[in-house]
Amino acid sequence: MIAIHNKFWGIFMGALLLSSCYKDLGTGPEDYQEINEIKIDGIERQYALDMDDSLKISPKLEGTLYSDTSRFNYLWEIDSKKVGQSAELATVIKLLPGNKVSRFIVEDKETKVKSYFRFEVNVSSSTAGDLIMVLSKSNGKAEISYLRLDKPSNWVVNYYESRFGKPLGTNPQRLNFLMLEATLPVEETNNAPFANRNGRVLVLVDNQLALIDKGTLEPNVVPYLEADAFTRTAYYPKPDTEGYKPEFMASAIYTWRKNPYGSGIQQMENFQLISGGALYYGSLSSYNWTPSFAYNGKSAYGRSNYFSPFGYYHTMTPTVDKGTMFNHSYDLGDFIVFDRTVGRFSYSNSGISRQIPTTDVKAFPGYDLIYGSPTSQSGTSYAVLKSSSSSLRFLLLGKAGTKYSLTGEVSGGVATEESKFYNMKTSPYVVFTAGNKLYKYNVLDIGSGTVPGTGHEVLSLSSLGYDNEAKITSMSVSRSEGTLLLGVSRYGADNEGSGTELKGDVLRFDLDRTTLRLNLKEKYEGISGIPVDVKVKYQTNFRDGRSDGGVTLIDNI
Repeated sequence: MIAIHNKFWGIFMGALLLSSCYKDLGTGPEDYQEINEIKIDGIERQYALDMDDSLKISPKLEGTLYSDTSRFNYLWEIDSKKVGQSAELATVIKLLPGNKVSRFIVEDKETKVKSYFRFEVNVSSSTAGDLIMVLSKSNGKAEISYLRLDKPSNWVVNYYESRFGKPLGTNPQRLNFLMLEATLPVEETNNAPFANRNGRVLVLVDNQLALIDKGTLEPNVVPYLEADAFTRTAYYPKPDTEGYKPEFMASAIYTWRKNPYGSGIQQMENFQLISGGALYYGSLSSYNWTPSFAYNGKSAYGRSNYFSPFGYYHTMTPTVDKGTMFNHSYDLGDFIVFDRTVGRFSYSNSGISRQIPTTDVKAFPGYDLIYGSPTSQSGTSYAVLKSSSSSLRFLLLGKAGTKYSLTGEVSGGVATEESKFYNMKTSPYVVFTAGNKLYKYNVLDIGSGTVPGTGHEVLSLSSLGYDNEAKITSMSVSRSEGTLLLGVSRYGADNEGSGTELKGDVLRFDLDRTTLRLNLKEKYEGISGIPVDVKVKYQTNFRDGRSDGGVTLIDNI
């Protein structure tokens, strides 16, 4: 008992000694410092935003001792990334879709005590709709900019490398789109990698065909369309795709209608590719049917010959509606190609070219096909050839039954090898660019020998305030033919789009498709490098931009 008593007595004395030590260190009530506890209001627990939307948050701070905002440090984080260091947040969401854990941190400068407010940012795709897209060259690299058309928005400038951490390429060449939407997951559909559930953006860059999701603008898991995609139905002999090098692509809807055998929309699309001077072809469908393909189709004039990097459908006649079953498709004619080795036109079906006798259409040795299109005149197409000396010729090709003919030809006049063309569907006019000017020319004047000249000018960039260094580098017309877009470069002789200041512009005009009068509606300045191609990306197909069997105009540009 005495031993136990002494033990407890020792513990009691030790506690008194320890208490005395703390007191001696100056920790009495008069030495305690009250902490300024911060209450944070004005921040939602969750924000639902699209990619490239602006996010603005103005929190309210209330301290138990003081609320002077100058006495604090601030940090905003979204998805573990620092996005702001001020009391208010103003940022643009440059993140891929998904739920992003975020927080606002307030630090007292004097005490270094931190307060936290956690919230979430749910990011959705801002690109699953209609966009104006610009493929450009910026500081020696291929880049893409875009503008949403579903609501008032700012341009998203040169998004690709900053968003995905790698460049698209160095030599941008052409934009195109596949409207087809696969009804099964990509890995289960016979159309992969041509199409997925959102459709496809196709970017020709460095003679490779980059595959981008049309809904999210993300690169595909399979980054490029390779030759073996066209050989999947070939078993014997072993497919020969030697020389595969994509140079030109074209797509066309040939069935887009309510499925007569069930629900949904029946979608079928042709895809043409000129690669390494040969023809590649795909007939694609949204259903799990076996598509048909052709590959490495050589010229009918010689297997060692080489097709020009351009082709076009001679006719594209709108499909007739049948009762309440609206069609948004075309009866497609032959696909016209040009053998640059011998200077002769030929026509193809399903990737197989066939000869056109020189007694019907003469040869043009030393020329390349650089543009072509069906015209508003039934059975007639318009083509532009470029000679080795860079002079141009405008041609009209006719067709009666299965026989082609050359119905007229003239010099290209003021047009140049860098000119861009668009042939109107609803009138016999072609609009084309040359330097800093835009021209319109009646293709029926080819028959009378009229050469396009200065009298055909409809627009000069100088009238819009541009200096002599500015030039038109790309052009497109909307599917309703109510809008004309021009890509303008202010880089002068700089062919790489160098410098920190972007000098690529887009001009948007209202176009009267009857008179071809233009009314400038918007001048988008500094939104890209040198515009190589500018187009409207439509998320859903409607022939001529009209729904309800061609009744309701839905283009929103």
